[in-house]
Amino acid sequence: MTAPSPGTANPVPPNGPRSSMIVVIGGEGPSPGRPAWLLIGPALTALLGVYLLAITFGPGGTAMRMDMDLPASVIPWNFIAYLLPALLVVPVGYLLGRRWPTAMTLPAAVLLILGSLLTTLVPGSGSLLFARVLTGIGAGLAWGVTAALVAQLRAQRVWLVPLIGGMAVLVLGLGAASGALLTRVLSWRMSFVLAVPFEVVAVLATAVAGIVALTRRPSGPAQPPAAPMT
Repeated sequence: MTAPSPGTANPVPPNGPRSSMIVVIGGEGPSPGRPAWLLIGPALTALLGVYLLAITFGPGGTAMRMDMDLPASVIPWNFIAYLLPALLVVPVGYLLGRRWPTAMTLPAAVLLILGSLLTTLVPGSGSLLFARVLTGIGAGLAWGVTAALVAQLRAQRVWLVPLIGGMAVLVLGLGAASGALLTRVLSWRMSFVLAVPFEVVAVLATAVAGIVALTRRPSGPAQPPAAPMT
């Protein structure tokens, strides 16, 4: 009986331990992106933020100033109090929203609700600017989270970017038009009141999507297949 020549005993099968080692080190490829439906709540909240900015354009802003007998200088400060906090917190929403989109979108939507309700009750310029700051912070967080989720949706970015961008432009125009119409027919405050039900829907959509995403998360890391016995 002859001994096996060196290097021929227990040969490694083509799909044996080497392939298992690849699975252990590199996994089964890049991790999948987030589901597209997780974007519903943040995108709705972000679009409502655009709407709440647009309804103060033109007659809406003028009616606010005349109703509370405010100086004309309040109108530009109305935009600054909204846009400046919004732009400052967009990076916060983007960075934190990449990992915790639901946890960042829920307070953003709640801030929109609080800001909208406070705006309908404001008696003067100080409370008006405070309400606009709250609303701007909520809008900026939602804008950042939406951008983070779109960046994580790899294949869907091709159509999500123009879709959300087009909807933002549409909401900007419709918000200005509806704000002017409601100001003439009812009151400028009704423009903010009508936004509240949609903001509640955004909260519910975000919460439901977050719960579904949490329940669908795997309980632990997948175990690599065992190497075949040789």
